[in-house]
Amino acid sequence: MGKLIFLDFDGVLRRTTSNPSQFDKDCLDNFESAMRQCSVSKIVISSTWRLALSLKELRSRFSPDIAVRIIGITPENLEDEPHARHAEILAFMQEKKITALPWMAIDDDPSHFPPGSPVLLTDPQNGFDTACAARLVKMLHE
Repeated sequence: MGKLIFLDFDGVLRRTTSNPSQFDKDCLDNFESAMRQCSVSKIVISSTWRLALSLKELRSRFSPDIAVRIIGITPENLEDEPHARHAEILAFMQEKKITALPWMAIDDDPSHFPPGSPVLLTDPQNGFDTACAARLVKMLHE
């Protein structure tokens, strides 16, 4: 299956200065282009958008060839975890019984993860730029 990608939206596919309800086209294009270079990797939505939109609605924001690779959303973590997003990722993997699969997250907030976690951090002002795309391709092939 390749690596499982846990994808955040705000600060990644949407800059913090952009319209709060839509992706920045260049950020989405950079992400999708990088994903096409590793066609076996699947995507799980870890963004808070998953709490307001259905999986079908989330998929509709991506190109069809990328949308079919989105296999789910992380569960909402109701506990007071110091690294909430990391806990949600681990919960998803346990729930699906795929804890042995390699994974990585794409996020703009390092506080969501303990040190040493496999995270590609974006600058929320820039979003998923061409440098992030190059890093993702490299990380997916490691």
